[in-house]
Amino acid sequence: MKKLALTFAAILGLLQATNTFAQSKAKLEIVSTFPSERPGNVAVSPEGRVFVTMSALGENKYMVKEILSSGEAVNFPDTTWIKKPTGQSYKGINSTIGINVSSDNILWVLDMGNKGATPKQAPKLVGWYIKTRKLAHAFPLPDAVLRPTSFLQDFVIDEKNNVAVIADMSLDGLITPPFPAFVVIDLKTGYGRRVLENHTTFQSLDEPAIINGRKVSHTYPDGSIYEPKYPLNPISIDKEMKWIYYGAMGGHQIYRIPAAAVADERLNNELLAAQIESYAKKPKTDGFKVGNNGEVYVTDIEQNAVGIATPKGYTILAQDEKLLSWPDGLALSKDGYLYIVANQLHNTAWLNNNKDVSNPPYYVLRIKIK
Repeated sequence: MKKLALTFAAILGLLQATNTFAQSKAKLEIVSTFPSERPGNVAVSPEGRVFVTMSALGENKYMVKEILSSGEAVNFPDTTWIKKPTGQSYKGINSTIGINVSSDNILWVLDMGNKGATPKQAPKLVGWYIKTRKLAHAFPLPDAVLRPTSFLQDFVIDEKNNVAVIADMSLDGLITPPFPAFVVIDLKTGYGRRVLENHTTFQSLDEPAIINGRKVSHTYPDGSIYEPKYPLNPISIDKEMKWIYYGAMGGHQIYRIPAAAVADERLNNELLAAQIESYAKKPKTDGFKVGNNGEVYVTDIEQNAVGIATPKGYTILAQDEKLLSWPDGLALSKDGYLYIVANQLHNTAWLNNNKDVSNPPYYVLRIKIK
């Protein structure tokens, strides 16, 4: 097993390498343009249908959309399930970022819940059959597997072990101390567990994200300014469902753990932690996806880029200050495209000291990778 800690020299070397990397020749294609609403994450079905969530950092009535071949984004699966719940029902999506498609053509969306609603709306994992648009699953997450500061974003569907594994980032790193963890859901029973809370591999570096020379920071009502450090966020699983890859958004390392171990509720945190491996170096990244040969496609938020990380090093694939302004979620398609959401999150008031300097439009893009 490789050492889990990066040396300062290794981190410095990574930063120097990525900062001097030349513009890639990979061609960015605009799949869809969003004049005002922010897309969040993206997923592609086995047949090539493209879906996006609408970012939780935005005012959106409908939270999930399908992008048609024309580039138009239309509501999916209907206009009831993808707007905020009302009354005494949890039918609906309060806010969301994470989205995935499983091989059985179920579109999975993670509802982040709403503690301020009356009654309180718990987070939940929802799945719809893509072909029929009918509900397949809805798994509410009880307080027992959460923290008051839980911030559920990216997740994977482990079809081999029939579980979902959610990365709980713990409120964007904006409330300290953070409590990042995996939340594991049994997709047969809905039973959930919280594991590996505050493991060292979930923690970020003690440094802010800097984009175009500006620190990402938040101003509290008392005037104090906090620079988020961003713990556990990106998570992905390989095609064979053998390894779960993950990392801190504000860190420079990708780790992996056997998927079967995470799914095994007999293993305690100590036994789980013993199976974690250090895999590859990365930049600060909001999302990543594992390719067919162990390569990890990553968003590079500080350099307006997307790249590829392997145990041999990190390479930028495409870089564009306008089109890739805060690259967020990624998806891989069977026909060899990498899909990318770019949504300028750092320009929102929440992450820019209460000053919204957003400059729409926002994009879903793609590049040909094979």
